[in-house]
Amino acid sequence: MDIATKINRRSFFGQATGASLAAQRQPSRVFSDYFRVGCLNVSSYSHLKDLWAPLINPRPGEKDTPFTGMRITHCWDIDPDGAEEFARIYGCHPVKNFDDMLGKVDGIISGGYYNHPWNHILHEPYLEAGLPNLINRPFANSLSKTRRMIEAARKHGAKILAPSSHEHNEAIARARSWAAGKKILCYSATNSFDDYPTHGVHGVYMICRAIAEAGNPVVSVGYRAKSWHSPPGVMAFEHADKDGRPFFGALHQVSGSWGTLEIHTPEEYGGKDFAIQRGTEYPYDKTEIWAPALWAFQNMALHGVMPQTLEQIYHKTNVFLAGWKSVLENGGKPVRLEEVPEDWESLVELPNHPGDLTVSLFQKKFGK
Repeated sequence: MDIATKINRRSFFGQATGASLAAQRQPSRVFSDYFRVGCLNVSSYSHLKDLWAPLINPRPGEKDTPFTGMRITHCWDIDPDGAEEFARIYGCHPVKNFDDMLGKVDGIISGGYYNHPWNHILHEPYLEAGLPNLINRPFANSLSKTRRMIEAARKHGAKILAPSSHEHNEAIARARSWAAGKKILCYSATNSFDDYPTHGVHGVYMICRAIAEAGNPVVSVGYRAKSWHSPPGVMAFEHADKDGRPFFGALHQVSGSWGTLEIHTPEEYGGKDFAIQRGTEYPYDKTEIWAPALWAFQNMALHGVMPQTLEQIYHKTNVFLAGWKSVLENGGKPVRLEEVPEDWESLVELPNHPGDLTVSLFQKKFGK
């Protein structure tokens, strides 16, 4: 049974389409009837543990609703105890090795942060198998690793979603649609922040989605801050439009803001505002921020169309790394995207999470 057939056999909330009411009321579920998801990096600093997984596999005794036609059937974590705990909570099977889910799942969702320097290793077997992969932010900590995953996906026909919740929401979809074809004079934006690689990247991806993907690629990035792991900070982006005309935008890294964007054009000189909303009460507290990336992944798996091209994934990773290089090595001065060396690697460990052993576990297993 192919992926599309498996997903189409279930309605949005997982009930059999076209089945009788009596059959729909049956409490049992057969995993093979669903799109089977294997999860990587489920424990330390992971979106899966408390945010994404409850929207896929309801927890016993909790007031969870499945928001997709998928089911998590297998999981792996660098910490076996973390995988065992996740499996117990969400009713799936932990595996010993990261590639042990091959042949048992229809797609892969990776939810962690600390794994991103090793994503090219963790996802390679699944990309080579042609499976759809959701690879959580940030995608990689070097361009060479980014290129390796992209080339594997292109060679084997695998689809990739590399999402931020600040990209896949209604506000940024409207911003991208509104900006397309317009002459942008400048823009200003904000995003919530506690450190650059886990939350500052939200704003970077948001800018790439709304501005760069509307036909205005980023040329250079400057990032000034007293500390890359606490607010405030400000990033300056230079863009070039389809005619090569340069314009600039600013992203303020602040606390207490999900994400805002104000775009100025000759027709909207005072600025057109777009603000990401958290969502008030159920179900909007799930559907405004956390569910859309999962829906984008399921839709990609069903129809084989990526929300972003491989080139766009490479571009936003290059932008992210240029920001890193600016704040770490260039005193906040702009770094052009082509000035980021292929093998230059950004930092991994987070001062805000002292004592976390995840990086050392990865280094022990895969090397530095």
